[in-house]
Amino acid sequence: MRKRFVAALVLMMLFSAVPALAATEGTKVIVNGSPVIFSDAKPYVSGDTIMLPIRSVANLLGWEVTYNQKTNEVDLSVEGGTVQTKINSGQATVNGVVRPFAPASVFKQSRVYVPLAFFKDVLGYEASYSAAKMEVSINDVAYSSRKIAEQVVDLLSQEKFQQLSDELFTDELKSIVPVATLDSSWDAFIKVTGKYKSMLNVSIQPQDANTTILYVTLDFEKLEAPLTLVVDKEHKLNGLVVQYGPYKEQLPVGVTEEEVVVGQGTPYALQGTLTMPKASSLSGLVPAVVLVQGSGPSDRNETVGGYKPFRDIAYGLAEQGIAVLRYEKRTLAYANTFTPESVAKLTVKEETVDDAIAATKLLKGDPRIDPSQVYVIGHSLGGILAPRIDAEGGDFAGLVLLAGSPRSLLDIALDQNAAFIAAMADSDPAKKNNETLLAAEREKASKLATLTDEQAMATTILGVPAYYFKEMGQHSTADYVAKLTKPVLVLQGEDDIQVYADKDYVLWKKLFEGKANATFKLYPGLNHFFVNYDGIAENTVNEYGYPGSFSKETLKDIADWILKQ
Repeated sequence: MRKRFVAALVLMMLFSAVPALAATEGTKVIVNGSPVIFSDAKPYVSGDTIMLPIRSVANLLGWEVTYNQKTNEVDLSVEGGTVQTKINSGQATVNGVVRPFAPASVFKQSRVYVPLAFFKDVLGYEASYSAAKMEVSINDVAYSSRKIAEQVVDLLSQEKFQQLSDELFTDELKSIVPVATLDSSWDAFIKVTGKYKSMLNVSIQPQDANTTILYVTLDFEKLEAPLTLVVDKEHKLNGLVVQYGPYKEQLPVGVTEEEVVVGQGTPYALQGTLTMPKASSLSGLVPAVVLVQGSGPSDRNETVGGYKPFRDIAYGLAEQGIAVLRYEKRTLAYANTFTPESVAKLTVKEETVDDAIAATKLLKGDPRIDPSQVYVIGHSLGGILAPRIDAEGGDFAGLVLLAGSPRSLLDIALDQNAAFIAAMADSDPAKKNNETLLAAEREKASKLATLTDEQAMATTILGVPAYYFKEMGQHSTADYVAKLTKPVLVLQGEDDIQVYADKDYVLWKKLFEGKANATFKLYPGLNHFFVNYDGIAENTVNEYGYPGSFSKETLKDIADWILKQ
């Protein structure tokens, strides 16, 4: 039973005869690492069980304890929930469910006593008693989890790999990650991250009765890194994964940032950051850009693995005199509000287009910004949608399309899956099965236009509600481009394995053929996030897990293009 309760819970205690007792002088009770100070009533041993005064211990765990002399009941409450028991009953009612504990509670020296088992079996704490040490230990999950994380991180940072393996690894993990591998992997990791500094936070995700996952953030000299620990019920590690985070970046000198709200007053108000150029460049109104993310839930920095491309763009353009607005994506900020029914009806209009238009209005209403010089920079899906956002209300001065495409997202997703399968070894038995599954998805995609909206909402393609793709298909990017006369800058990385230089970039050029409003540039060596990467897992999505920064050459090209308009 956790400390927090969703519904009201009740605890009752009844009077009864007191059994023969044995005094236990000097017994220590440690709750979440802190000793309990007993002013009068102290713990005692009854048979082979330690009995504890409930109020003194429960108060340290955050419970409010009240005792009703008329009914001989004790209520324990926390954050609106309660548990009840009666003295000598040996059971408690928890959220409508009766939970037994033994031995029964008693009344002694004007205090209610319960066995250690009450805290473990009824309230769900980790509880143990060492007769040899004369010490009781009671911990909640959060405390225990942090102590485990601290122990692991201390041993890692001190490079005590043998001790870490001996004391905390399960036999299974020892076989998967030998000490020598742990040593060499950590050495390689530190060469990228710099020196370890501190553990920033720990979050807990219980999986089942036997497994808890701890998500830890570690602070290193050059970056923050996520550490994932899989812990079993014996507090042993069944899994340990440390990953690179994005490089730390200091806000450029003179550049300022302020928190803003995109769509203030709407049901989907979004937190955002407006990055403003240094004061010396603010002699007049400044140009500005709205950043529009790629597919899927995304934060304002468009964080992916070891990258924060939108942070890099904001800092880089602000240094060159351009204001930048970035904001949380609706599907991330309001992820918990979406139901299966609302997801089935979701389109890019609600997911991306409407919020980008709201962000544009926010910029154009800022007295420091030139409303006639507001641009959009769309990345990936944002690049696909930028012409639609412009036509439906963005009304930008110009468009920058980063790794976008005039093709539909569904076509691109099918190609990405095909490329993944093609890269699999022919000897892999899963390859043939994946080919069969993809063929079935292609067949569904070929019939998408014939589906009614209701049928599309009830169907998935590649795990995504088909209506999402159907609605996009009714708003062709190529159709918007055909009518587009504003300045457009199309940028593409040659090493992009998600949107292709030899297909999508070529199609852009064909669409703008004969038009003077489009400028193109293809960058050798840059991937989908405009990072120049050369190392382990190169030309696979796994390369995104290694820290990298958005190309400074590309940032200069964007700034030069905007400032010349």
